[in-house]
Amino acid sequence: MQTHNEHNTETEVYYDNRLRLTEQDGWRDLVEELNNLVDIYSNLDSLESDRDLWFAKGQLSILRQVTGLEEATKLAVEQLDL
Repeated sequence: MQTHNEHNTETEVYYDNRLRLTEQDGWRDLVEELNNLVDIYSNLDSLESDRDLWFAKGQLSILRQVTGLEEATKLAVEQLDL
């Protein structure tokens, strides 16, 4: 069974790893490309059917989750007071 300190250390390592990931140039390049896709999927003029709309909505949800990873991680670290 894990102690509180062991669990806390694992949590700190987890979030530290995520923050280090988001500081990499490759991550920043990826986020820039994904933000370009957000712009494309946000263009409602290109949608021709309900199916296109739901597909774009799903794509945007995933893209926003990934592009928001850095901010979500920082918020979690702040709330957990790590």
